[in-house]
Amino acid sequence: MKHEIKRILKSNGEALARSDKTLRSIFDIMFSNEGLVLCESHDGFRTKKQTYGEIKRKIKRCAAGLYSRIGDTHEFVALYMDNSPDWIVAFWSILKSGNKPYLVNLRYPDKLTDSILQTLGVKYVITDGDCSLSGDHIPLSSLSADGEVPDTVFEDEIAFSSSATSMNEVICFYRGFQISEQILNFRSIVKRDPSIAAHHKNSLKQLAFLPFYHVFGLFAVYFWFTFFNRTIVFLKDYSAETILKTCRRHEVTHIFAVPMLWHTIEKQVLATARQQGDKRYQKLQKGIELATRLQNLFPAFGAEIAKFLLREVTDKLFGRSVKFCINGGSYLKPSALKLLNGIGYNLHNGYGMSEIGITSVELRRKPKFRNENSIGQPFDSVEYQLDEAGVLLVKGSSLCVKKMINRQEVTLNGWFHTGDIMTKTDGHYFILGRQSDVVIGENGENINPDTVEALFSLPAATLLSVVGIDGDNGPELSLIVAVNRYITEDVIEQIKREAYAINNTLPTATAIRKFYFTFDRLAPPTAVKVSRTQLLKKLEAKEITLIPFADMTVPERINDQSPLMMEVRQIIAETLKVPEEKVTPTSHLFHDLGATSIDYFSCLTKLSEHFGISQYQKSDTYCYTLKEICEYIERHL
Repeated sequence: MKHEIKRILKSNGEALARSDKTLRSIFDIMFSNEGLVLCESHDGFRTKKQTYGEIKRKIKRCAAGLYSRIGDTHEFVALYMDNSPDWIVAFWSILKSGNKPYLVNLRYPDKLTDSILQTLGVKYVITDGDCSLSGDHIPLSSLSADGEVPDTVFEDEIAFSSSATSMNEVICFYRGFQISEQILNFRSIVKRDPSIAAHHKNSLKQLAFLPFYHVFGLFAVYFWFTFFNRTIVFLKDYSAETILKTCRRHEVTHIFAVPMLWHTIEKQVLATARQQGDKRYQKLQKGIELATRLQNLFPAFGAEIAKFLLREVTDKLFGRSVKFCINGGSYLKPSALKLLNGIGYNLHNGYGMSEIGITSVELRRKPKFRNENSIGQPFDSVEYQLDEAGVLLVKGSSLCVKKMINRQEVTLNGWFHTGDIMTKTDGHYFILGRQSDVVIGENGENINPDTVEALFSLPAATLLSVVGIDGDNGPELSLIVAVNRYITEDVIEQIKREAYAINNTLPTATAIRKFYFTFDRLAPPTAVKVSRTQLLKKLEAKEITLIPFADMTVPERINDQSPLMMEVRQIIAETLKVPEEKVTPTSHLFHDLGATSIDYFSCLTKLSEHFGISQYQKSDTYCYTLKEICEYIERHL
């Protein structure tokens, strides 16, 4: 089996290098091994697998249906779908029918997306569910048809947008050649670090955590791995519990994600260890240090031993099958890198943008190098250069052919200005921050908010951001801590103590000047990071209320009219289909409200999803009255 895997890596790569490097060539090579498993998912009862051959036949039928309906217009067709096997079918069906897919970013507001569709002249939108965008909506399920698309028909261009941190209309265009160059980088990547092609039980399974309409998900997750006939594992939803359970159930080997996931895992591991007492917490820290030293001596063997020795942690996280992880999208805390690498998950930092694709990953195998937070060296298809201000410039054969900003076409010729300030040491690059985020301190020093923000590990915070807020003497470096509305006085004081203690260790020039709490969201629930640009706009529009640390007061405790009790009461009433007034603080869900066991657990599931807490695991934690449930939620938020 190992020889078969190596053969596919070699043969598919050589075939693409010899080809005309079009999307048609990519498709033909990608779907040439029809018996291998392309997709895995779980519906709650069973695991469903679909082979490359099965997906290819669906593509053929859907392309025929689309061709007979709209013809080969050679225009853009919007693809409005989240990650799923059907997304793959729709993507290739659009191309195979002689049309170009525009990958709709589902995190965009409809108004922005409609403006982009108008810019591209999009008439048709392919969906797999409800969609409020303008245009002729075509359900994917309606396209399956007999018939053939002429062999001469196959488009060679796709488009997608940036992550919309500025909310400008930005569209990037790629053709088969640039995507082929992205894929072919894989050959040198494997040479630098063979562990990226490591398998578990003869399978390599990539978690479809990142959306395929985003550059990181499209190139690094979808194209890099399906081109070599590996398996994509799809998620039922994006809750932390589902992600961890899916990785263990399917024995996922590769996880590429943004800092939000890694920071969540770090917070969960450390919080669990602290709850178990100082002795257990210190034991974990010593175990991570020992495992890191072992991996620095024997990288591959050491990682497997680390996952085994720390199995009390890893068996509750992703399991022991994970071989290779990549972080991208924004700055990753050094503490998260140290923890994930220490327990054997081999977390590598990477770099890319919508305009340039994925251009580098730190590929040194020893964790002592990965923990330095380098983004590695540029791939074969690109070159890096730092300008006089330390901003990274990129050029190469895998950058997008053009982009449009607010309906103005921009052709990428020569060096692309990324806007990211970096340093270079021994040929490896390190991100210092975004040029637009830099705050000029009182002494004229440029301060990077990312590096300061990374130092503030506040486990009780929902989210936090370090940003420059205008003061009497110019921008002041400020810490904004988002908390839930049901926070207790003890937790408020804990956050204050921890924040002040961290700040006291910082040099005067980079220390935080203002400290604020807020009950408002710093970013949308689906955002991959906090956009400082959007945050400052919301602050200016007074859409976010800031409360100075000194003025923070404890919200009203649980009573009949508290926000928490009112929300819980409404959810229980809707689930049990009873009037809200019947749900009193002491009403017993079974005895007074007539709930069945199914009703009861439906309530718990909805409450868990609504408040973002784990479901009740043991019978001694079950709560049966509105008051008990509210007290439980307040303790665990």
